[in-house]
Amino acid sequence: AELLRCAALGMTLVFLGAVIFMTDPVQHFVEWQLTLTPGTLLYKLWLHPPLDVYIMVYMFNYTNVDAFIAGTESKLKVEEVGPYVYKEVLSNHNVTLNEANNTISYTPRREYIFVRDRSIGDPVVDRIRAPNIPYMGVSTHAATLSMFAALGVSALTKRLNAQPMLEVSVHDYMWGYEDHLVHLASKFVPSYIDFASFGIMEKLFREGNESNVVNMHLPARRDANGVKLPDSPLAYSLYSVNYERGFMRWDYNDDTNGTQCNRIWGSHDATLFPRDLSEEDEFYIYRRTFCRRLPLKFVRTLTFRGQDAFEYTMEPHIFDSELHDANSSCYCKNNQCLKRGVGNVAPCYYNMPLAITYPHFMHADPSLLEQFDGLNPDESRFTSSFMLQPQLGVPLHAHMRLQANQVVGNVKFNRLMEPFENMVLPLLWIDLTIDNLPPSLQFLVHGIKYGFPLAQAAVALGLLLAGLYQLSAAFILCFWSPPGGAHSKLEHAEKGVTI
Repeated sequence: AELLRCAALGMTLVFLGAVIFMTDPVQHFVEWQLTLTPGTLLYKLWLHPPLDVYIMVYMFNYTNVDAFIAGTESKLKVEEVGPYVYKEVLSNHNVTLNEANNTISYTPRREYIFVRDRSIGDPVVDRIRAPNIPYMGVSTHAATLSMFAALGVSALTKRLNAQPMLEVSVHDYMWGYEDHLVHLASKFVPSYIDFASFGIMEKLFREGNESNVVNMHLPARRDANGVKLPDSPLAYSLYSVNYERGFMRWDYNDDTNGTQCNRIWGSHDATLFPRDLSEEDEFYIYRRTFCRRLPLKFVRTLTFRGQDAFEYTMEPHIFDSELHDANSSCYCKNNQCLKRGVGNVAPCYYNMPLAITYPHFMHADPSLLEQFDGLNPDESRFTSSFMLQPQLGVPLHAHMRLQANQVVGNVKFNRLMEPFENMVLPLLWIDLTIDNLPPSLQFLVHGIKYGFPLAQAAVALGLLLAGLYQLSAAFILCFWSPPGGAHSKLEHAEKGVTI
């Protein structure tokens, strides 16, 4: 009986160890937990991402406005004030799995919480002098109207005592201040201007925050042999936003699938990327704030804080637009393109003449800098970078640095606006930052790459060794026993000798 028990136990242990080595159950479990389906670890993390995302806001304070308007100084002097730091808290709601096209639909919601200990001051207390965005927008738009209409706009703004520049608290400028023009417009055209106050950060980051519907591709389905089906879209790339696959404001056409200029589909929202990345993979980042998608370019492979990482950056020319380039011509309205390095975003913001650039007009037309004192386009400070963990597609670290600007065109019959004619005025620049992975994600990354496979191998090897030990014991019991043992008794019994 002892022999049989040792043999059975040994064979069982060896079998279990071999099964673990051959079937890799931990990998199957990890694969399941990293699918975006209810009940899995990835799904729970995605609903409420634990990433620490911060928006560092740097304001531009205009310090010589009166002298510039009076003509006694030829350049505007700006002073960078910041950072004012806000933590972005993302959660995904109204989730629906769409089996028919292997996508998932959801509504992302973002909250912005002021972080005092990371900020230079209190935005409620600190005050700046900065462009009056609605007033400058209306004045620029008036130049496209008839003479009588332009005169009417000028008379209206004068009657409202509107000024090109405001003195306002940083908080109000970012998140909303009362403006007579905006209030008036909300009364007369509420279907178009549905807000009574205006804040640049409010429009850039909170607009549509409760209502956007995103439809995203899930990882590609596989055949019976585990091979991806052909022509599968990139995992976690966007299929549509608000049921549109491209920017209709940039003349996207569903029949032709658009161009790189106006597509949304195929982009990523920068929260999830495919697993097992290669250096040849190309990515576009979509966010409504940008009014376009932004391409990422692979730079290098490196080790970042003990993790394998792929580093990406944004190229200098991504805000350029040319009439004869199909990938950027849609940004040129009425056959007119903005200057090099200035990206038009007006159609996404009630046609207010706004634009995005790199901070301090880095990589933009040099003429933009000639009109200002206080700007210094330093590449070491303003270059954007992204680091992804290639096996899991997890963001490890990021800095996305962009600047919002007021575009002033030709102005008519408005003496106060004449000094600002044909200028691009910086409003603020932001650094959208991921500092580091939280401990929970660090544990997951290390575990999937090192800990879990090593633990599985140790268990499998332990089972094999224990099984071999038991089989060896059974072998010894079967073919050898000490004198006077069971074999001796058997021999005497066969001879009829009683012991």
